[in-house]
Amino acid sequence: MTILITGATSGFGKAMAYIYAQNQHNLIITGRREHLLLQLAKELQQEYNINVLPLLFDVQDKKAVFAAINSIPNEFKTIDVLINNAGLALGRENADEALLEDWETMIDTNVKGLMYVTKAVLPLMIANKQGIL
Repeated sequence: MTILITGATSGFGKAMAYIYAQNQHNLIITGRREHLLLQLAKELQQEYNINVLPLLFDVQDKKAVFAAINSIPNEFKTIDVLINNAGLALGRENADEALLEDWETMIDTNVKGLMYVTKAVLPLMIANKQGIL
C-alpha cells in the first residue's frame, strides 16, 4: 500500500509515518521544513527498506499543493490512504485578545489546506478505483 501523510515532519504525522513504515507500506510524506522532511525520508528508507517520496510544500499554497501532487511519479500514483494531518493551532487567546491574522492562518491551513490536498489527490484515487480519505 501507498500512504500519503501531510504534515509528516513532526508530531502525529511523523509518528504515523513510522507506524506505516514498520508495517512495510510505501510513503509519500509532505511538509514545509525541507531538512526535516528529507531527514525523515532517509531514516524511514534506511531503517525499514521502503520507498519514500518526500514532497515539500505548504498546504496553504493551493498552486504548490496541486503542482506537488501532479508531480508524483507513476510508481507512487496508486495512493491507498490519504492522511490529511497538516495543521496548527493559533489564536487560542480569549476572542477579544486573539489576532484575526492567527485565525486566518489557522483556517487557511486546517480547512483550506485539507480541501486543497483532498481535491488534488482524489483524481488519482478515482482513476485507480481505490483509496481511503
